Amino acid sequence: MNDAGPELAFIQGKINRLLQSLDRSFVERATQIRIALLAILSGHHVLLLGPPGTAKSLLARALCASLHDATFFEYLLSKFTHPDELFGPVSIPGLKEEDYRRLTEGYLPRAHIGFLDEIFKANSAILNSLLTLINERVFHHGKHRDEAPLISIIGASNEPPDPEGGLGALYDRFLVRMSVPPIADSEKFLQVCLGEVPAYQPVATDKLTREELEWLRERAKRIGVDDGARRALLRVRERFSEEDVDASDRRWRWSLELLKMSALTSGRARISPLDVVLLEHCFGDPGADQAGVRMCVRESLVVLDEHDEYLTPLRQLWAEIEADAASPDLSTWRLGAVRRLDRFDDACRRARELLDKHLEHLQQELARTPWCTELPPELVAGLVVVRTTLQAFERTSAQHRAAVAAYGPASLLISRMRQASQDRGYYGSDVRLWVCAPTDAEDDAIGLGTDGEPTRRSSYHQERAAPVVVDDTNAHRLLVGKDTGVVLTSLVAQMVGQMRIRTSSRGSGPAERNETSQAHLKQVFEGWTTWIQKNVSRHLPKAPSLPASGSPTANA
Repeated sequence: MNDAGPELAFIQGKINRLLQSLDRSFVERATQIRIALLAILSGHHVLLLGPPGTAKSLLARALCASLHDATFFEYLLSKFTHPDELFGPVSIPGLKEEDYRRLTEGYLPRAHIGFLDEIFKANSAILNSLLTLINERVFHHGKHRDEAPLISIIGASNEPPDPEGGLGALYDRFLVRMSVPPIADSEKFLQVCLGEVPAYQPVATDKLTREELEWLRERAKRIGVDDGARRALLRVRERFSEEDVDASDRRWRWSLELLKMSALTSGRARISPLDVVLLEHCFGDPGADQAGVRMCVRESLVVLDEHDEYLTPLRQLWAEIEADAASPDLSTWRLGAVRRLDRFDDACRRARELLDKHLEHLQQELARTPWCTELPPELVAGLVVVRTTLQAFERTSAQHRAAVAAYGPASLLISRMRQASQDRGYYGSDVRLWVCAPTDAEDDAIGLGTDGEPTRRSSYHQERAAPVVVDDTNAHRLLVGKDTGVVLTSLVAQMVGQMRIRTSSRGSGPAERNETSQAHLKQVFEGWTTWIQKNVSRHLPKAPSLPASGSPTANA
């Protein structure tokens, strides 16, 4: 679109200034103004439904006044309206020459913008000619077939046509159908009633020429559709089918012409989801049915799986963290866990930056789009959910990082042993081995029974055995169940050394030393290792599962 930059920018400036001027002169009509003007730019017809006195005809005149040198024709129809009043009188000289024709100058067949009030009051004598003129821009009279310069018909009615009245074809010719309610705000109501709203008087140089309209339509044919909008269009079509919304192929084709014009005049080379929102004005009936159509269109914009670009790589990284087999070396395991968490946190940060850029891009698109007054919340709902999910991912990572940092294998092991030993008695247990962490006092040691399970300490038992100190390195290996043979050999050697010192100081005989033989110690330690794997290893700092993506809320 670079080749059209200067000319397009010039027309965009005109459109923006016209809309600003229209907004100053029409209260609570921002949507009607924009969609009606967009329909005129794309060469389609507009139907305004609402009670009398809601400025429908005034709006039609203002839209026509926004075009340079455009002929405006306005008429109030009734069942008594004669074709001469709409299409021009029959030529008397022509009849004398047996040439039936109408004198159309100054009538609807020669107008660029037509406003037909109470259009559904048209009688059958008018209906067929009106349909051909509206749909084909051709007026048939006698043997004459005149090309009409018609740009757009703006129809107005107090109510939709009677379904049994045979006006369905005429109703279908209006691509844009909008309700025009009375003014709701009290202050704005008073402004209108007191004449404080300025009359619409566009600057002559801001008016759009017919050549500019033709140029826009030719350029709009080159507009493409981005992937997000393409998927959204298909979802809208599917929802319309589910809700039985009348959506013919012809109406879809017309609607896409409107969306292309929206994209073009917003400075985009492709239709985006922001343009898709406008479909709610192209289908269904204004009023009760409009809410259902709006829901179909808006909900089709809320698609979480389209944002997998943010979350899928993070889930893959976290799966590696969850599947990580703990290294038997404590420092290696801790360093690896921290590095993997660092990679995950960096990926979260990059995803958040991409998300912020996406949201910023939508805001920029909105700023360049004259046809939307606000960013539809449904359009950003999926991104809001992604943001919330990213925050939950980061909290999960911080939680696991804290668990890794706080992990003290020896303290964890002794703590679990102390809890388990509460179920066993003081006396009668054959306790020969005592275990403690490096930070524990000797009196806090936990005894191991002959089966290797933790047993409560007692002074009676304590007098007959010395505690073995299990440091973090050995405790970690026992918890992960790796290199346990090396650990047991080290602990047995430590225990034997302790017992030799004790027995030497008390002068104990060979029988007592034989009782605490290495084979017996190894058997106790092996039973202890089995108990650890069954009861303590599950308390290792395993990575928790990431939360699932949330659902968009109504306030998203």
